[in-house]
Amino acid sequence: MEFKDLPMLFDQGQTVVAIESPLTERMKVLKFLYEIAQSRKLPLYFWNQGYTRLQQVLEDTRLIPVDAECISGLVWLLEHNDVPGIFVFEGAISPDAATGKFSQQLTAVLSNLIYNLGANNNQQFLVCVESYAEFSPSLAPLLPVIPYTLPNITEIRQVTKKHLETRFELNLSNFNEFETLIRTCLGIPLGELEMLLSRSLGLVHTLEELTNAVLAHKKSKLKSQGIEFINSPDVPQASGLDLLEEILERAAALLKPEAKQYNLRFPKGMILWGSPGTGKSLSAKLAASKMGVPMVAADWAGLRGTTTYESRKNLREFLQFCDANGEYGLVLYFDDFDKGFAGFDSDNDGGVSRQLAGKLLTWMQERTSQVLVMATVNRLEFLPPELIRRFDEIIFVDLPHTGARYEIFKLHLAKYFPGLDFNDKDWWRLLSETKLLTPAEIALLVRKTAEEAFYRHSKQYASDELEKQPLKVKVKDFLEQRYNFTPSMIREEDKIIEIRNKAIYARPAASPDKSRWAKQPEILFGS
Repeated sequence: MEFKDLPMLFDQGQTVVAIESPLTERMKVLKFLYEIAQSRKLPLYFWNQGYTRLQQVLEDTRLIPVDAECISGLVWLLEHNDVPGIFVFEGAISPDAATGKFSQQLTAVLSNLIYNLGANNNQQFLVCVESYAEFSPSLAPLLPVIPYTLPNITEIRQVTKKHLETRFELNLSNFNEFETLIRTCLGIPLGELEMLLSRSLGLVHTLEELTNAVLAHKKSKLKSQGIEFINSPDVPQASGLDLLEEILERAAALLKPEAKQYNLRFPKGMILWGSPGTGKSLSAKLAASKMGVPMVAADWAGLRGTTTYESRKNLREFLQFCDANGEYGLVLYFDDFDKGFAGFDSDNDGGVSRQLAGKLLTWMQERTSQVLVMATVNRLEFLPPELIRRFDEIIFVDLPHTGARYEIFKLHLAKYFPGLDFNDKDWWRLLSETKLLTPAEIALLVRKTAEEAFYRHSKQYASDELEKQPLKVKVKDFLEQRYNFTPSMIREEDKIIEIRNKAIYARPAASPDKSRWAKQPEILFGS
């Protein structure tokens, strides 16, 4: 059902309806309902817990109080069955904040209203507006819910163009900037977008500045929910993940509109499996960068609220946002996905994990948006089998081989020691002594060596000479830092070996080492 179906529901005798709508969309909802009320020659009233009197809605959606004192909208309407009109009650049927459940009193009042309004002929209609509407099994059959849908690209383009036409002249020269703005607006409700554009237009001078303002708003809003939105992931050069890069390039090709003509679909998801620190998180950013699409990073466990109701609400709204942004492609990244499913088979959490997993399963199966779900896991066995089956690929990200370690070292050395290189003998020694290190540990090793070198450097030179002198290091400096910490491969050897032993169930992220470092030269004669 959609908003436009509401008059039809009224005609069919449905006198109580729930509408899902964010708080920012209040005026749009009232404007729509005012037109319906006018067509039926009925007054339109509004109430929420911020008012002590019923408010009548006028043509310009201005609210004026009426004489009727109203502390509880539902009870007031139940006791005043002789007042015709369409009554809009906001937040009147929200569940208890502590339990997430409907009280017996609220259930009784609401069911009484449904039957009473349906039985009398006084032309009374009740519209309950909630940000998320979910009812008990006893109420659900009695109360239809009209869900709110985020605007599509056409609606966003119309609204944005209307706001910009008085400020910017849209022509071919800035068409690309305008389209970038439109894509940035995806996932923002229309009412909220209109307020944002009106507020921002007085502060910006170019379309680029306006796009940045919208993006900042979008990021700030998601950050408050523990979600990170990365519009253009900046990814350093990946090393030792050539097979994964090839998989991502093939997926990126499926974003082209022509793929649909061949009945080809965008992949639903990939699981990146491996030990901590092997570059799984970097791979998710790499995917978004290869495809030229934004990335949304979310903590699966963080989507859970204090109640089951709040958890389902958070997940539903989040997936709606992803769908809206997936019109041109989106990478949805869940880090440590497996941790959110520990104890999945138990009832310790009241079955919340199973319910949320079920909703995610349904969404992954039925969605048509181009959202690639990338989930990193350390323990694949923690995930429910029915969830694993929804992913197109399971890719194992192992410790880097020797050639990859060489490339990773070169990448980080360039950051702290530009131009530094070693002879082959020193490189072999360094690569041999670091064969158990993850990419994250190699980065740490190089950084710690640079910090120690700078400490010596600062003691040797005066402040005004520091920048003129390069940091000096030798291979032995890196080896000293190497033995200052224990690699995770040794620290958690049993767990990591167990993970690696199961790698046969997944596709490798890297092909065998074919670099010149693949095989260490044999020393035939000792010195």
